[in-house]
Amino acid sequence: MAPVNPDVSRFLHDGRLVAMPRRWEHRRAVARWLAHQTLPDLLEPVGEAELTGRLAALAADPVGVRRLLVDLGVAHRTRDGAEYWRTELTEYDDVGDRRTVHLDGGAADSVPEFYGELGRVLSAGQHRLEPSVDALDDLLGTLDGPARVTVVWHDVEHSREALGFAATLAYLQGIAAQAPPGEQVSRWLADLEAGRGRTYLELVLGTFAAHPEIELVLR
Repeated sequence: MAPVNPDVSRFLHDGRLVAMPRRWEHRRAVARWLAHQTLPDLLEPVGEAELTGRLAALAADPVGVRRLLVDLGVAHRTRDGAEYWRTELTEYDDVGDRRTVHLDGGAADSVPEFYGELGRVLSAGQHRLEPSVDALDDLLGTLDGPARVTVVWHDVEHSREALGFAATLAYLQGIAAQAPPGEQVSRWLADLEAGRGRTYLELVLGTFAAHPEIELVLR
């Protein structure tokens, strides 16, 4: 195991955190250490009670620390708070040639919001992703290469509604109401109104399938 960062060890007493430091960079360092210790596997969400118990062994205020991990962005949770998972690699991880990113389906209630979440996690917030299959395909193309990528899609059941038939139809109808749509969108909208068009969920899954180098894990 890698040695504890000096910015962390200075705040520990007998290996336990008594109080969070005041400075932001120190709080982040401590949060990254705690997240790695209590959420060691990026692919495995942990229940709220289990995480709180793990944090209690390392910190005097486990509930406060649990909330802070989310506030500082080193962990995410489901909308109901039932499960937590670590969202970033740390200096304590031995990752080899694989990178893992986490997509929070519960964070998006609409097509644009979902694509915003996709852009945030796949480009580390550097690019805004428009609701376009071509834009997603291009972005996934930048991830193809020797450094293998796993995308863990959490709360996919929520995404089934946010990207489902009704949501896709309403989104395209909204576009058509603002300006005459192009030929492709017009055909898509007509197919949906006839009950046979593909949903955004189907399109997103199909786009991922076209990039077999990228592993997609649905949770």
